[in-house]
Amino acid sequence: MKQTEKVGIIYDDYFLEHKPFYSHPENPNRLIAIVETLKKYGLWDKLKKIDIDDIEYAEVEELLHKVHSEDHIKMVESLKGHYGNIDADTYYSPETSSVAFRAAQASVKAVEEVMKGKIERVFVLARPPGHHATFSEAMGFCFFNNAAVSAEKAKSMGAERVLIVDFDVHHGNGTQEIFWKRDDVLYFSSHRYPFYPGTGRFDEIGEGKGKGYTINLPLPRGLSDGEYAKLYEEVLVPVIEKFSPDIVIVSAGFDAHYNDPLADMKLTEDGFAYLSHLIMTSAQKSKGFVFLLEGGYNLEGTAESVKEVILTMMEAKTPIRSDTLINIDSILYEAKKHFKIWME
Repeated sequence: MKQTEKVGIIYDDYFLEHKPFYSHPENPNRLIAIVETLKKYGLWDKLKKIDIDDIEYAEVEELLHKVHSEDHIKMVESLKGHYGNIDADTYYSPETSSVAFRAAQASVKAVEEVMKGKIERVFVLARPPGHHATFSEAMGFCFFNNAAVSAEKAKSMGAERVLIVDFDVHHGNGTQEIFWKRDDVLYFSSHRYPFYPGTGRFDEIGEGKGKGYTINLPLPRGLSDGEYAKLYEEVLVPVIEKFSPDIVIVSAGFDAHYNDPLADMKLTEDGFAYLSHLIMTSAQKSKGFVFLLEGGYNLEGTAESVKEVILTMMEAKTPIRSDTLINIDSILYEAKKHFKIWME
């Protein structure tokens, strides 16, 4: 398999139709900047474009019902044709419900391509993001949980173990809630804490069958590439080795970037690339990887970071592993205490 045949991309101009009616960081310019950057560096034409229209409406609706309540789905559908706000953070416009459905459809198609062995790695450039959407609530710019829908699609195609890795700077409370009591989907999140949405402590590890299958790394502000690298090497890598996922879904949020306006982390483009490299090299036995765009609100920082991740997915560039600048021993101590079954 040629390098570029390993990597596909899903994008649709319709994802731009979810539009704020006031100044808002989650806006169509995010996708426009990413696509323009990929074209500028000659990467766009090297990626396999994956069409999503053969994924039937009924299938997406069925999968949505596995991760969201009937009332929630009806609420999102009721937004069609209107402007307004779900909460202080989450706006909707006349096309929002259809765009959110289309984003879920794109996520489903990406998983289908990987599970069928047609491609190894797919980046889904869709919006609105999804990881804050809970079973019954839209929040944090999110309406449908694309990562959760993706995991259910993988399960329906025979995956026994699905790993979701979330490196968005905000904790994916929705994804955590949906899989809280399950051991077939492992949710791993690194995020700033305390921070929006207020969840994601070390001791949030799931319950029942799912106890131990939620792994949270709550991080202080100001961490950079080296600290993230060490944490992923010492916590996530052993988790991957023991869990042995059939497919890996990455909630790829880029708001831990040093220029992002919504957080105070110090990751660089190389840092995101290294984390992606580590995930992919550690889970080589899996069928493949689906990256789903979540947050990231500095246009240049997000676009450049996506570009570096895609170069890494293409194996066109080996990312740099930075040195640790801040002592993170206390974080590792807590991780080893709470995630002992994975890290021994």
